[in-house]
Amino acid sequence: MLSRPCIYSVLSPRFGGFHPNPDNCVACLRCVEEYPEICKVDRNPEFFKFADSYWTMEDPARASGSPVATISYEAGTGKIPIKGMGFKGGFAERGWDSIWTDMSEIVRPTRDGVYGREYISTLVEVGRKPQFIRSFDPGQKRVSKLIEIPIPIIFDFLPSNLNSQSILRSIAYASKRVGTFFVASPEQVHDFSNDYLERLIPLVSSSDLEENTEMISTAPMVELTTHDSTAVKRIRELNPFAPISVRLPLTMNADRIAVELVNEGVDVIHLYANYHGNGWDAGHEIFAKDHIRSVHRKLVKDSLRDEVTLIASGGITLAEHVPKAIICGADLVGLDTTILVALQNEFLCECSTPKEGRIKPEKFDPDWGEQRLVNLLASWHDQLIEILSAMGMRDVRRLRGDVGRAMFKEDLEKEAFSDIQHGT
Repeated sequence: MLSRPCIYSVLSPRFGGFHPNPDNCVACLRCVEEYPEICKVDRNPEFFKFADSYWTMEDPARASGSPVATISYEAGTGKIPIKGMGFKGGFAERGWDSIWTDMSEIVRPTRDGVYGREYISTLVEVGRKPQFIRSFDPGQKRVSKLIEIPIPIIFDFLPSNLNSQSILRSIAYASKRVGTFFVASPEQVHDFSNDYLERLIPLVSSSDLEENTEMISTAPMVELTTHDSTAVKRIRELNPFAPISVRLPLTMNADRIAVELVNEGVDVIHLYANYHGNGWDAGHEIFAKDHIRSVHRKLVKDSLRDEVTLIASGGITLAEHVPKAIICGADLVGLDTTILVALQNEFLCECSTPKEGRIKPEKFDPDWGEQRLVNLLASWHDQLIEILSAMGMRDVRRLRGDVGRAMFKEDLEKEAFSDIQHGT
């Protein structure tokens, strides 16, 4: 205490370590490393209370790597979080943490990442991509066109109990600035200007199509809450060039339903898990990654994968989850509760599903929210560039379904322990 072991003068006031000055602390943790028997630095437990259990690390030793702290840093600075203290937790957990990305031993100059000498594309195309020309009739119109997104991330739909005008406008402003899209119901954006409606993917049901024909006719893409062949046909009449997306809950039957949707002409399938990343089968907690792989493999087996776009959402909370979801078979991802954490909204309960979730009502400047979401996407974009460069890839679209670029905990355990007999 008397030696004042701190270059930032935390322990160097008049009374030394007996009366530290915590305002000067930058969390370098030198004091903890040199004097662990007398000095301890903990996060304020109130810090974790504004999110739910999915966002809170169970292991206190990994508190510095909490998703809450990571998202807060990325949204506040736009930079890549760098931690030099080493990883103190387990190397394999559930969910996305059971996937390890596998880097190339010998790569090209793309290894330079965001400072590289070669261009790395993060652009994705959304829509139907027919494998061959179906008709030479010049009078026949194309069913839909592809829309391009400069980053494989969109903002997913948030229900009214997890939303507000401040949040919605922050999302809309950020979408226009970045060039991505956001999903919202027509009721949520009825007073938005046309500049921001250009980035809107309206979420409609078959029962309210006729009430929103004007919005649908000008939308870049339309998303249906559930599949209805009559609704798909009506949207084609209103806007023949807009890709049509259908939301599909991730269940054990999702792969079979996905094949049916593609055969019926759906352009985009939005696979969604709950906000904790689990599927919707009662009594079966199957994580989203396994469902996505199942759908992707089924479409590949039926020679349909290249014709449809897969969007995955639910449980995607960190930048590393984006390439992992793409490796599992998705083309791009949608963000949900990550938006709320980036905007510092306080959770009032467990936000595992749209119906159960609640947040504390709060008004804030949408310009502030816009900048935080732009910062978040900028940081995630840089991290995506870094991981692609480490793999020697120049295009994120080549990563889709490339499981050779990852190691899965379940596969490794099966390979390592399959020959071991029980009880030996």
